[in-house]
Amino acid sequence: MSTMQRVLAADTAGKAGLKVHEYASYALAGATPVAVVSSKGSVLQKTADFVFSLAIPVHSHICMNAVVTDYFPKVARGPARLGVLGMSVVTYLGIMKVNLSGPGLTETVRGLWRKPEKAAAAAK
Repeated sequence: MSTMQRVLAADTAGKAGLKVHEYASYALAGATPVAVVSSKGSVLQKTADFVFSLAIPVHSHICMNAVVTDYFPKVARGPARLGVLGMSVVTYLGIMKVNLSGPGLTETVRGLWRKPEKAAAAAK
């Protein structure tokens, strides 16, 4: 099985694929509390953001391939797996864009619970 075949069929690629999924799960479980308690712009927050940038696409790529295996007919699995790979790459690139040219993934998510500055200023 070639490397590309292993990536496309990540859920059935053997023990290595399962280990990668396991490590991505550990990375997400470890980075989440670090992101929650870290201060804005800190090294811990930036580290968590970059862990997320790899772990989220890898974890979701393998899980979505399992969905393809379970629910798609064999004839449609190839195109569906290519679509999953494309979305995994787009997810990685999107998170990296937020991390490198924006506030970072952690601050972006935290912003969902903040009042907009104009509304907070008008309320005073």
